[in-house]
Amino acid sequence: MAEQTVNLLLDLDATDDRDPVLDWTEVFGVNQPVELEIGIGKGRFVMEAAAARPHTSFVALEWAGKYLRIALERSRKRDLRNIRFVKAEAREFVEFFVPSSSLAAMYILFPDPWPKKRHHKRRLIDAAFLREVERTLCPGGRLWLATDHAEYFAVMEDILASSDWLYPVHAEWMGVRTNYEDKFLARGMPIFRKVVERGGREPV
Repeated sequence: MAEQTVNLLLDLDATDDRDPVLDWTEVFGVNQPVELEIGIGKGRFVMEAAAARPHTSFVALEWAGKYLRIALERSRKRDLRNIRFVKAEAREFVEFFVPSSSLAAMYILFPDPWPKKRHHKRRLIDAAFLREVERTLCPGGRLWLATDHAEYFAVMEDILASSDWLYPVHAEWMGVRTNYEDKFLARGMPIFRKVVERGGREPV
């Protein structure tokens, strides 16, 4: 497998003054739509998507090194050349390294709900992160959300409703299920989903 196929995106030893915001064409070596999955787990969803859509580039972000290693090895075995893996904290990666209006889609599937009230501040989906979603999605780009946690889903809906740039759309859900989704469905638990699309205006 080519070394460029899956690797860390950032050169932490660089000594020049380059802007840390990534250039996706440089990262992937090709100019095509880019989609980001935040919290890939063992990578089932992003790998199936990458295999089905070779003319789309996928950024697979995961904080847990154990899961990232598993996903990386599975991707190598399948020779998926349109994925780049990143080990990073999601909020900081999106804010500091993802270019504006550069993502055709962002997937946040079964994020940690941090169910205890004192931990709610650790949840990814909040008003500040919503601004980053608005900034990084291109016009027509979509945010795909899924969770098994009803209370967190209600919070997500309230936050999304405050956006002037993101609009709910009816979209057929992707056919690939995550490992978490399989577990929840096997237990008879409901899955809550939301898809929103960024309008054509430019967020300020």
